Amino acid sequence: MATKQFVNLLDAPYSRRGSYLAFANDNKGEDLFGKCTLWLCNCRTSGFYLTSLNAESTFRQIKLQPLHDGKIVPCLIKTTAEEVILETRYGEIRFCIGERHLAMARGTGNLGLRVTPKPKIFSSGITNLMDKDNRYLLDFYISRILLTPLAGSLAVGAGYIDILPDENGVIQAAFEDFMTDPEKRPLEDYPTYEQCVESYRREFEEFCQKVMPRLPGEFEEARKQSLWQTWSMMVEPDGQSDYKRTMVKMIHSIFEAAFVWQQPMQAVWLSRDPKLAWDVFCSCFDFMDKNGRLYDAVAFKVVPNGDALKPPVHGIMLGWLMDHGKLDGIPLEDKKWLLERMIKFTEYFFRFRDKDGDGVLEYQGAVETGWEDATYYGPVGFPLASPDLNTFIALQLEAIARFGAECGMSEQEQESWRKRAGELTQKIIEKFWDGEKWIAFNPATGAKSTTYNISLYMPLLLGKRLPQEIIDKSIATIFSPDGFDTPYGLASEGLTSDYFRHGFTGGSVITPAQFLMVLALEACERPDLAKKVAVNYCRALKTHGFFHIYNALTGKEDRSLTAFGERGLFWSAWASSCYFFLADRYGDDA
Repeated sequence: MATKQFVNLLDAPYSRRGSYLAFANDNKGEDLFGKCTLWLCNCRTSGFYLTSLNAESTFRQIKLQPLHDGKIVPCLIKTTAEEVILETRYGEIRFCIGERHLAMARGTGNLGLRVTPKPKIFSSGITNLMDKDNRYLLDFYISRILLTPLAGSLAVGAGYIDILPDENGVIQAAFEDFMTDPEKRPLEDYPTYEQCVESYRREFEEFCQKVMPRLPGEFEEARKQSLWQTWSMMVEPDGQSDYKRTMVKMIHSIFEAAFVWQQPMQAVWLSRDPKLAWDVFCSCFDFMDKNGRLYDAVAFKVVPNGDALKPPVHGIMLGWLMDHGKLDGIPLEDKKWLLERMIKFTEYFFRFRDKDGDGVLEYQGAVETGWEDATYYGPVGFPLASPDLNTFIALQLEAIARFGAECGMSEQEQESWRKRAGELTQKIIEKFWDGEKWIAFNPATGAKSTTYNISLYMPLLLGKRLPQEIIDKSIATIFSPDGFDTPYGLASEGLTSDYFRHGFTGGSVITPAQFLMVLALEACERPDLAKKVAVNYCRALKTHGFFHIYNALTGKEDRSLTAFGERGLFWSAWASSCYFFLADRYGDDA
């Protein structure tokens, strides 16, 4: 039985913008007839760092199996741009997320559907609501599903419910997601299945037209999949979650949260829609502690974590948005709100990440680097004075001066910020350039890192603020046979380095390294090299999917990073947004 896929549910669970419903294949499933099982999933987390989604207990919640003559029959999972389809030898059962809290199922050909929820502790998993419409309440992790039959009938078994066909061989049922006791709407108030599909199609197409209506040449074929991945990972303030604005989550299931250092990158990538870009950028600053520290990850329910921080790339991205006129329509009061928080966030690093008081900033743990298994801190430990952190802050100081000018900051204060940026830039050159390459060091021990990690080359983001000799030598190293260049983008560790080991940032091709280094090469006035990196990376994504980790030697996706019971990574909105942005910017005549 041939399969036709918009997306493969082994690669990307199927969801909708603002929804906490998703459809996924079984954690041990395959993309083969009779080897797959469809699950309705719950995409909520109650504090990313305390209870992450575990594939075996919290993500996949309700098993959905086709029935014929009362028996479970083998199937194949297919997808279109709007639907998930269970295809059997007897017919199909189709599913669509018609509203953010409503999934609809419809089957024909005398097929039924077995619905098996995972019960919570002290629960059977199924509650009979004893109403005239024969509705049931199903356990669904930290929420509940109201199951309403719209065509056919329900028959309850031991731990499951069968939706059985009516006299015309049809089933139709609504799966509604509730955090509270459900409000039962009249049957006639439910949308038709066709209306669900049309709602999904219309909302997604409006997003596509605003954000990226077309891509050049060879990259157009994967445009809609990339846009869909980003769109389906977006969360909205809904009165139930802790989200205050639109944010973009990273990966379904194992990283089911919006990571704060990804939001300014997403703002750049989504910037064809300036209002959306502004909301996504500002969303970071809705979550800040009293010292100015931004949270690392924002889940459905937010739990502050004093051990987590990520690199401050916000100033770089703010500068890009200003350079490209994306903030021109933002009200002054909104800009002032952001400026105040940008200043507080920037000063945080000077107060808490300069332990020896020399004006050079240090990371104090692996998570803070953004490269959780990188090589450049392993040999020397922490605290780690590193050129990437100091580069990000130097550019952030500069961005504050520029943004401050738009907000009415005095020329004297602007000059103070520019002066601090220049002083830090000079220290970066003095402290981290050894004459041939970039280094990091432990200021407590004096030990210098001897690795060749791509993060050490982030000072190229400073562009012409660096001496030309340093730019030339750095670029020569990156693109040398011993450097980082591959046919699939830039590796995160030098290809012949003694520390090369794949992983996340120990040698793989990863999304943030590609994007930041493309911006760096642009800043160094090497658009030819920026294009080379961008096109190579986009081709890898187009060919193999929007995974954020690629094997630098084979160009294939690397799903070896696993967590919380999931056997491998799904597509990432980090990668999908980067794809359509870079393909649009560099794909012409590729």
